[in-house]
Amino acid sequence: MEIDIFIKGNTIDLICLNESIAAESNWKNWFNDEEATKYMQKHYYPNTREIQVEFYKNSIENNPSKLQCGIYHKEDQALIGVISLNDIDFINRNTELSVIIGESKYQNIVVLLEAQRLLLRHAFETLNMNKVYGGSAIKEIDMLFCRVLGYEREGIRSKHMYKNGDYLDVYMFAISREKYFKKRDRWF
Repeated sequence: MEIDIFIKGNTIDLICLNESIAAESNWKNWFNDEEATKYMQKHYYPNTREIQVEFYKNSIENNPSKLQCGIYHKEDQALIGVISLNDIDFINRNTELSVIIGESKYQNIVVLLEAQRLLLRHAFETLNMNKVYGGSAIKEIDMLFCRVLGYEREGIRSKHMYKNGDYLDVYMFAISREKYFKKRDRWF
């Protein structure tokens, strides 16, 4: 699997996704994994190689409102997750950030924080975004984003997501350009 690095990091790089990565990597299986998608709006329908390639072609390739990168572990030379800026709004200067670390061996805070910081830097310093937002059905993830990354809670969407036989609250959080630049020097 040939890779092209988009943003270099310390332990991970954010790489350009392509059709062969969609077809040949383990990416498709992450969304078939009940545990990995336990608190995501995924795993409602099975995912196949063909569906993953079609998703790449229709939702990522040449899509100016979405920037999705692979999370590539440098030492192990493995695709371990994906991270994206979704619904990039160049008028209002905001975008939604989402991430999945699909390979269980790498599901740790170090990888998550490095991937987030790299893509936040790109969103604010290259794309000139004013706000990056996201959400999680896991209260601990909300607290992590707010305490460690400097996001602020914007609210709670009560009983917003149906998962695991229950309607879950989704915690909404965001970081502004101003707040990012105050935190940046501690991160890089």
